[in-house]
Amino acid sequence: MIQSVSYADVVRLHRTDAVCVGLRAGLPLLCFLVPEAENTRHRADVPLSWCESAQANLPPEVRVRCVVRERAVRGPVVGQLPQPAMQRIHAMIARERTSQTVEGGWPHKTTPHNKASTHACMQKNTSSRNGTARTSYYA
Repeated sequence: MIQSVSYADVVRLHRTDAVCVGLRAGLPLLCFLVPEAENTRHRADVPLSWCESAQANLPPEVRVRCVVRERAVRGPVVGQLPQPAMQRIHAMIARERTSQTVEGGWPHKTTPHNKASTHACMQKNTSSRNGTARTSYYA
């Protein structure tokens, strides 16, 4: 069943739920929901209040992982998040993009993929007793 999904809709997928944070070329941009029982915490997680969860027909204590994925949707729309929750989600998406830009993204595009470069990356500078810097390598 293919439905049209709009901004702030909560969509039920096969194994999880997701919230639509925008559209690109007709495909929804989704942020997936993570149950509170999952122990893995991410810096881009935004918790939803019980009231926000109830308005969107979600179980209580759900978090939105603000990592955007573009994906076709074949599930039903089960609810819609309120505007204050969407504002927090968009703020966290912008913050996460900034963090990834500062970190250089993943995978690091300028890192060569050979064994010699790996050892060169493990270089550290140490100072000797007389104060001059010397280079040593991790084993």
